[in-house]
Amino acid sequence: MKKYLWLVLLGALVSAKSPGGGQNVHPCDVFGVIYVEKTPYLANFRVYIETEADYRADVVVFKETNQLFADKPGYWYLTDKRGFANFTVAFVQDRSIADFVIYYTDKDNWAGCNRR
Repeated sequence: MKKYLWLVLLGALVSAKSPGGGQNVHPCDVFGVIYVEKTPYLANFRVYIETEADYRADVVVFKETNQLFADKPGYWYLTDKRGFANFTVAFVQDRSIADFVIYYTDKDNWAGCNRR
């Protein structure tokens, strides 16, 4: 019985740490305090940064300077403290392995979700 319990707990831990975090979260629901992981398998999501055009991204992201204002889709406050993050992301170089695509904007009123 103990071995079975450990296997169940280990499986839950692995799914919580895998890309997507074992969650069924839409890219537009990823906002707030974000921590950037260096290792993709430790992050909740793998994210590709689109540099050409905002319409090709799932989410247009504005980097907030105050975490209190990162309260709707497209508004991210990047933190260096993993424990305070709502989500963790890892930036990848290959679009095909990304969970979703973002485009950074410097205009806060352009931030938001392109796919719903």
